[in-house]
Amino acid sequence: MVAGQALAAVLSLALAITVLGSCAGERPSLGTLAPSVPSTEATTAPTSSSTTTALPGPAVAGRVLTPDDLLGWIATPVGDPQVFSQPSEQSDRIDIGPKTTAGAPTTFAVVGDASADATPAVAGWYEVALPTRPNGSTGWVPADSVTLARTPFRVFVDLGDRTLRVEEDGSGVFTAEVAIGTDDNPTPTNGTFLTELIENTDPDGAYGPYAFGLALHSDTLTEFAGGPGQVGIHGTNQPAKIGQKVSHGCVRLRNSDVQDLVDLGLPLGAPVFITA
Repeated sequence: MVAGQALAAVLSLALAITVLGSCAGERPSLGTLAPSVPSTEATTAPTSSSTTTALPGPAVAGRVLTPDDLLGWIATPVGDPQVFSQPSEQSDRIDIGPKTTAGAPTTFAVVGDASADATPAVAGWYEVALPTRPNGSTGWVPADSVTLARTPFRVFVDLGDRTLRVEEDGSGVFTAEVAIGTDDNPTPTNGTFLTELIENTDPDGAYGPYAFGLALHSDTLTEFAGGPGQVGIHGTNQPAKIGQKVSHGCVRLRNSDVQDLVDLGLPLGAPVFITA
């Protein structure tokens, strides 16, 4: 297992849904105790009266992150994150806070091999995947500004097969059927990572008992119901729709499957790869 500190932090979250507004439902504020997610999730195209905002055109493309890029190395900032556009403190600073909007500690997935015997791309620096738009954004952090851990887990979502698979050191340990985004609001593809795990106040609501946030955003919506268009993996109160294209971009699991996924102990920063 890995990153005990990060794992303890993520499992200690017992918050209402606050960030995954790209899927459905209202977006209660952080710390809301009463469930405010509707009992059913919207599956039709947004109307002009909704709070969904479409992107005016295609999003600016970041890089494509593959399993060769995200090998399971996790960088956790020591204090406030120090993130730069290039491996130089004279380059532009990228503003990323110490916590996510859901209150989880900020983590990054390291790009490349960060093992002690590997030759770094730039001495004293790590390139990291960022939780910002555009999808596939990367930045650089000074090596002495983060602590490193490695997870054996990687998550693979195949949109064509509608499956989610977890590998531990290359061996499959979990597979489940999923529901995905509609043709109008598809689930975005790329390599990304887990940013938070939220235990929902209404386990029978639209998001089920748990929701994992991803460092990934909708390619078609800038926001939905007050959220930033962030995509996640979560449970559902509509299990009959598993296997279909029904969400605004999130990946839905049966509640029993999302519970099994939580029980694996996936840490913040664990890589996730979504492919067509």
